[in-house]
Amino acid sequence: MFYEKHIFVCENQRAPGERVSCGNQGSIELLKLLKQKAAKAGIEYKFRVQKSGCLDRCELGPIQVSYPEGKWFAMKTEADVDTILEFYLKTNQAEKYEHLIVSDDKGL
Repeated sequence: MFYEKHIFVCENQRAPGERVSCGNQGSIELLKLLKQKAAKAGIEYKFRVQKSGCLDRCELGPIQVSYPEGKWFAMKTEADVDTILEFYLKTNQAEKYEHLIVSDDKGL
């Protein structure tokens, strides 16, 4: 496996009056913060954080998905960024980030 974890953050932006979109809910700034902080976090395995187009769950967002697990997260604040970084990427303490997980049946 090339990356141990690969996180995609939706940056899709729709025009005013259209369906809600992650990019219009602050995901662009949150992605930037996550990338900056992750680069300095001293994570000792190979991972990637990158933007994506629409993941079709924008009503729950800003939304991100991480592979290989296929975990979906709603990341709305800088505190959420810090939680994902520290307890998902760094130490994998599920009980500390479970409140950010979006279930598979939500938003379908």
